Amino acid sequence: MKETNIPDKLKNKGFTLIELVVAILVFTVAIVGVAKMQSEAVKGNSFSMQMTDAISVAQNQAEFLRGLALNNANLSEGNHAGAAQTVRGINYNLNWTVNDLDGGLNGVLVTVTVGWAEKNRNPSLDMIFIRSSVL
Repeated sequence: MKETNIPDKLKNKGFTLIELVVAILVFTVAIVGVAKMQSEAVKGNSFSMQMTDAISVAQNQAEFLRGLALNNANLSEGNHAGAAQTVRGINYNLNWTVNDLDGGLNGVLVTVTVGWAEKNRNPSLDMIFIRSSVL
């Protein structure tokens, strides 16, 4: 058998079992962190899509109300309920509140509210505009 010229201090160099376990543990923690981050990104994107759809529902209702005459029943002072709308499988509840403006202005302040149900919360958004006869 031929003897090699490897110095003694290099002959037994390698990884111990403890070093391998620590390396695997660090790698596992990193992978779990990346998976959790990906999960949160998906949740955030889902909420953003729902918010965009809710804004679209509110904008459509606001445009409808802007096109009405001031004496229309939908622009009478008080709370009004609209039909629930389903977009991409999510039900959006639509309501609006009309308040008369003071100061001799011939107009109303309209607040359109859109709400929907999520797992642990019920988010909503308000869109406010003034409908005046001076348009």
